[in-house]
Amino acid sequence: MATETDEPLVFTRQVLGAEDIIFGFGSVAQIREGENVSISLVNSSVIPYDSTRSIKDVLDELLLAQAGT
Repeated sequence: MATETDEPLVFTRQVLGAEDIIFGFGSVAQIREGENVSISLVNSSVIPYDSTRSIKDVLDELLLAQAGT
């Protein structure tokens, strides 16, 4: 779940290729230039929707609303 904050949301642009995007949960280890690095897997819980909620949070809210709870 996203943490609520009054701080502005800041994105840092990194050079990235399509082969660098791995979908799933958690992280995996890869060797890059002889160094073992941890790569975070991309999923809806780590993609921001706004400054306080992730895409997963919003989808969960919509599903609960549709179910009438």
